[in-house]
Amino acid sequence: MKKVNILAIALLILFGLLAITSMWNDSANYDERIHLPAGYSYVTQQDMRLNPEHPPLMKDLAAFPLLFMKINFPYQSWGWNTPLTTDSLRTPAWQTDVGFGNDLLYYSGNDAQKMMRYGRIPIILIGILLGFYIFKFAKELWGNLAGIIALTFYSFSPTFLAHTRLVTTDVAAAAAFFISFYYLYKWFKVPTQRNLWVFGIVLGLSLLTKFSTFLLIPIFGFIILTWVLLQERGKKLWALKKYLVGFILVLVVAYLVVGAVYAFHVWHYPIQKQAIDTTFILSTFGFKPLVDLSVWISSQPILRAWGHYFLGLLMVLQRSGGGNTTYYLGEVSANGSRSYFPLVYLIKEPLAYVLLTFFALFLALKKFTVYKTSSLLKNNFAEFGMLAIIVVYWIFSIKSNLNIGIRHILPTLPFIYALTARQISFWIKGGITERISNYHGFWQLFGLYWRRIKKGFVVAVLFIWAIISVVSVWPSFLAYFNEIAGGPNSGYKFIVDSNLDWGQDILRLSQFIEKNNIKEIKMDYFSGAPAEYYIKTAKIKSFNREVPQKGWLAISATILMGACKSDKIPCSYGERAYTWLDSYKPVAKIGYSIFVYDIK
Repeated sequence: MKKVNILAIALLILFGLLAITSMWNDSANYDERIHLPAGYSYVTQQDMRLNPEHPPLMKDLAAFPLLFMKINFPYQSWGWNTPLTTDSLRTPAWQTDVGFGNDLLYYSGNDAQKMMRYGRIPIILIGILLGFYIFKFAKELWGNLAGIIALTFYSFSPTFLAHTRLVTTDVAAAAAFFISFYYLYKWFKVPTQRNLWVFGIVLGLSLLTKFSTFLLIPIFGFIILTWVLLQERGKKLWALKKYLVGFILVLVVAYLVVGAVYAFHVWHYPIQKQAIDTTFILSTFGFKPLVDLSVWISSQPILRAWGHYFLGLLMVLQRSGGGNTTYYLGEVSANGSRSYFPLVYLIKEPLAYVLLTFFALFLALKKFTVYKTSSLLKNNFAEFGMLAIIVVYWIFSIKSNLNIGIRHILPTLPFIYALTARQISFWIKGGITERISNYHGFWQLFGLYWRRIKKGFVVAVLFIWAIISVVSVWPSFLAYFNEIAGGPNSGYKFIVDSNLDWGQDILRLSQFIEKNNIKEIKMDYFSGAPAEYYIKTAKIKSFNREVPQKGWLAISATILMGACKSDKIPCSYGERAYTWLDSYKPVAKIGYSIFVYDIK
């Protein structure tokens, strides 16, 4: 086996070990307590009444290990037995999802922590698979060095280490974007029937990871059209017919895959209930013709599998437009900010990564000024496709009101890592490849290699800096912030929610309470797990968050920064409910996400 492959395997193993060991004592976060129980209901009941807002594939995979556990299914849960009515007084779908999740995990005699640990393993494997494809694609395009650099970026990315160990859809969506583009490019280079079918199946599986992958269809359409226009003048019409018909066939295959998977998930879902649930869930959707179409498709026996997929897509469109209340730079609001994702990228990625990325961009722009646009695209079409995905996805993300985490631009990061690796690897070895034809003796050759060694040393130092900064926050990768934000201790001043505090540290809080022999504690936390499930040695008290308190307090960063006085939203920093607590210093920060105070 080649040394480069051994190094790649070592990096992927290290990535997996960091993910597994860091997630072991994470309690279920807010989304996990919905996704894993929903997935378990899918694979055991073949009924997808829960959480249609997300496609089922990742939830299915996460739930698969649970089939080997003895688990009590809460058939009597109010979250499962939703009424057959479209009345506006009916409990919203997201609340029934949470209700069932809590009942399955915490109130049915099941081992919630063991279920979460088992359920996260398949998602970690998806993360390893993505790392393999990042290495494979970069290596095939630009050589061994580019492959290793790209994989190193990925293996020590705090964002991927944080999210690949969670039962959520974000890493799977990133894998879907990257791997499906790999097979699109492979079809371009070798346009065989086999590659077309493989691309279609992969695209279908991609659409089953997260609804944001629907963007792949227009993005790939644009990339295919550009590929056709770059063909020689006499071959453009032939290429248009070949690739247009081919892409239509790819979409047919993809949606046959989607339909087959969804058919399994609605097999035991009563058709009348599916139609009623669809009507109720979309009752607040703005464009009624789409609602009527969705309800009609859901009521047709042959089409209802695709109807349920369509329902989820409309739910995501509705939520994306409506936004989500969160804290950002001193303001609490549901209105998105155009600066949110650029800033989040700058403070959540290692500073060394940011510097290398901007340097790579500088190198690319230098090259762009030398070549004509048409020849540049022809010779660098993979790079063009990657850039197209990054630009389109960032535009949609920046325009969206849904500003709750860097995870929502996760699908673009593998492409950024790959493109940066390309430029850095070419820069390191550029001197030798460019001037070896003008060989004038040993000292010239030594000078060229010495220049390469110096460049490699600079890059290695930057990676060592990044790796140390990331590994030092283990196991709290979700709370990683770089030096611009002041590190993980100060990140909460900028952003919270799934960037920092997603309810993952309640088990660690219980360990702190037991270790410090705390008998009574007041809690106000953002969590997926009921506090009483983990905290057995202390009495948990509720309180008025706007009134100064005494004794032990545990406050989540999301609540500390994002709770407004009298729940009046939006509010400014000075109108927060916990302004009185700003004058106190916490005695501990559990996982950087739960602030513990002992106020005398």
